[in-house]
Amino acid sequence: MKKLITAGLVLVGSMIAAQASAATLECYVDTQGYDRYTKNHCFAMIPGQRTATAVFRISGAAKPISSVIWGDKAASCGTRGTSCSFTITGFTTHKASATILYQDGTYESKSGTASFEDGR
Repeated sequence: MKKLITAGLVLVGSMIAAQASAATLECYVDTQGYDRYTKNHCFAMIPGQRTATAVFRISGAAKPISSVIWGDKAASCGTRGTSCSFTITGFTTHKASATILYQDGTYESKSGTASFEDGR
């Protein structure tokens, strides 16, 4: 019974530690106005535009980040840091993913989407 309780406490402790280190993927679609980061998905109305720039970043990591491997539409950013921007087209949802590698050897994966419309 003592081993079972100990195993349960270890499991609960690791779940709490994992949540404490959870980072967030945030983004915005660049417009002429004041843009704010939002979690996991960003959207904008940009009249008359065929393309726009989506900007993603990793925030809220409780542990030091070693590097970020960007994927999906953000793959062009490679491992250039904790932020990434790329061109998107209207009326389409563009997915960005990030594998966050921490200095302690652990990692986590995040994904989000960006889209915009031109007001037609």
